Amino acid sequence: MKKNREILFTTARIGSCEVANRFVMCPMAGTAIVNWVGSEGYDPGVHDLFVNRAKDGVGLLIPGSVPVYSFKDHSWLWQHPEAFEGVSEFMDELHSYGSKVFFQLTVGAGRNFTIPKEAYEHYEQLNPIMKLDALNASPDEGLPNVWINDFKSRQVTVDEIHELVHAMAETAWLCKQNGVDGVDVHAVHEGYLLDQFTLPYTNHRTDEYGGSLENRLRFACEIVHAIKERCGADYPVSLRYSVTSKTRGFNQGIIPADQESTEIGRTMEESRKAVRILEDAGYDAFNADNGTYDAWYYSHPPVYMPLNCNLNEVMEIKKYTSKPVICAGRMQLDEAATAVAKGSLDFVGIARQFLADEKFLTKMREGRDEDVIPCISCHLGCMPIGMWKNSGCVMGSQTGICALNPYSHNEKKYEAVPSKSPKNIAVIGGGIAGMEFALQADRRGHQVDLYEKSARLGGVFNEAACFSFKEKDRDLLRYYRVQIEKSGVQVHLMSNIASLDDVQADEYVIATGAAAVRKPKIDGIENATPALDFLSGGMECGDRVIIIGGGLTGCEIAYELAMKGKHPILVEIQDDILKIPGSSMANTSYLRDAFVFYKVPVYTSAETLSIREDTCLVRLEDGREETLQADQIIFSAGYLSGSSLAGSGNEHVHVIGDADRVSNLRNAIWSANDLVLTLA
Repeated sequence: MKKNREILFTTARIGSCEVANRFVMCPMAGTAIVNWVGSEGYDPGVHDLFVNRAKDGVGLLIPGSVPVYSFKDHSWLWQHPEAFEGVSEFMDELHSYGSKVFFQLTVGAGRNFTIPKEAYEHYEQLNPIMKLDALNASPDEGLPNVWINDFKSRQVTVDEIHELVHAMAETAWLCKQNGVDGVDVHAVHEGYLLDQFTLPYTNHRTDEYGGSLENRLRFACEIVHAIKERCGADYPVSLRYSVTSKTRGFNQGIIPADQESTEIGRTMEESRKAVRILEDAGYDAFNADNGTYDAWYYSHPPVYMPLNCNLNEVMEIKKYTSKPVICAGRMQLDEAATAVAKGSLDFVGIARQFLADEKFLTKMREGRDEDVIPCISCHLGCMPIGMWKNSGCVMGSQTGICALNPYSHNEKKYEAVPSKSPKNIAVIGGGIAGMEFALQADRRGHQVDLYEKSARLGGVFNEAACFSFKEKDRDLLRYYRVQIEKSGVQVHLMSNIASLDDVQADEYVIATGAAAVRKPKIDGIENATPALDFLSGGMECGDRVIIIGGGLTGCEIAYELAMKGKHPILVEIQDDILKIPGSSMANTSYLRDAFVFYKVPVYTSAETLSIREDTCLVRLEDGREETLQADQIIFSAGYLSGSSLAGSGNEHVHVIGDADRVSNLRNAIWSANDLVLTLA
């Protein structure tokens, strides 16, 4: 272990609870031990996920949020103690490894409620059943829902507030009775319902819950009072807390580079006062970061956010409270250790990195940084909840899983069991899919030969990782190359396999990536540079660059160029940029806000008619045609799947990754893991 990190493995306290070290596994969607959204109760499906993190030595585990009210059958969790059956035994098991557990209890989402477009369109029919008006209820009448701005909130009543306070206390009592070490109140954080009461732009009430800061914090203070009265003054209660809101308007965040916009939510000045009020009310710790759903990229920081993106603000409030403070948000251990050593921080909050590698702390203790699967903040597995123009909430897949590590949350399925009949396997293509399959097959005892036509491993992910903000992507490439070197995989670089007859194997895995760049049928397209060529060439360009295609690659090129002071222009034929199924709103909203800040022109519903050496003729959404001037024109229209090696019909030939279907990193890795299971 690096000596400077030793302090992170020392004990600390939250109220009466002694925690074995300074590591907190933060709550994530899809990881609740007790589900009550649909009255489900105890979920044994997360057993292995948390046991593995306890074995890894995480000091404090906070599973996903537990709502105190079910909108499926309109019932209070505290009135259903049977929902906790199995929890006490599970707590005993986690305690046996030295971990403590807090349950995060929530009063609801308010205007954050993730409503799909279809539900809103059938509001009249669904509201009596789903109580959509209650799900979206907020401090103010008429607040716009985050996902569908036309869906307006009704106002939460005082009686409902009192019911929620009572429910939080009684549910906390059930937690205590079942061996849960404490509760984390959700939340004066992220613009959820409780936070909406505290923020001046979402609370204009004239009763005792509105107006002054003390009144706006009253709901949160009443909750901790009630929990302490019901469970005892020594029962630990932490608060999920956003230090500042980083919000300039509804669905408008303030990116880190923006020093010009005015905060309409919680300012640092107000936060300094708020933590004192909340501490006096009885909270034992602040589980902190920044942001709201209007600036979602602080609470769920994507790759574009700086490392340790919330640390400065969290260290600032530490000056104003005597209670322990936890900081989350792309936290890096060296910076966290320095902050703890200075007394500016007490715990480091980590979420998705624990999904990416279930042995993260073990590898840290053993000084094996090079063996850690790095979280790249892609959100493709853990938070695939997207949004684009008029879409509402678009759910990609199961939450609480990892694009890079299928084993997390699917431990029994993807356990690396030695093969009963080891095979000789030829893998054609050394990109991410090929390397992932080769490693997983090698771990199961197969003999693997990996053939790559170029002089390097990594495929087009090398170009995807070239942006200045993708240091973790480059760490991932380094991880794969190190693991391949340590494995028994035989690597053959500069090996262009034209026919499977060129190699002898029991099984053939085609992982050659996409067959070709998709070339739009535009007059003069030969005057534009393919995005892949632009990236591989070092992104050298003039000042004014037109990018045709507002998907992920096109937008990332525009963002990189804007940060360098150049003047990119985006042209997208669809009605919105970043219209990518499986994407996360945390990622895409950052780029949209960045384009506003950097004043990047974005043309949507815009058809590119022709391209010349330094001009691009575009038909705009209103039918007008406009000639755009440029020093360089780039097109980013995606790729075509397929491989000449895949068409034999041979049952021993398998195709994975983009060679099978063009998708994303998660598909590359998961398709490799799914295939290896079939070759047991």
